Amino acid sequence: MQNRRISDRAMSYAKTVFLFYDIIGYVRDLSSTGLRVDIFADSFPAIGEQVHTTVISHPDLNLDPFNVLTKVRWGKQDGPMIAVGLEIVGFSSEHGGYTYQKLVQIFEKLKIEKT
Repeated sequence: MQNRRISDRAMSYAKTVFLFYDIIGYVRDLSSTGLRVDIFADSFPAIGEQVHTTVISHPDLNLDPFNVLTKVRWGKQDGPMIAVGLEIVGFSSEHGGYTYQKLVQIFEKLKIEKT
């Protein structure tokens, strides 16, 4: 699959919950415009569907969980998991947007430190 991202992604270890679907996922990378989540599920929301998602960062980061409205951009089988690309549509609060940007900054810094 061709990479059409307009921004770099940073590796992370946050969790997500797709509200109304009872699907738990693991954030594998993120950017200011979206994130990739790996899920264990037989199915996932359709491409183009908007999904209310809660992001829960690693406890060591001391960041509150927040809600974000996302749009499913793509999905593909990745071993026993399904990798799902989510585009950020909007945050339920200004604090959620701030927290997400802080999470992006933290993991971008960790990515640089690893290289």
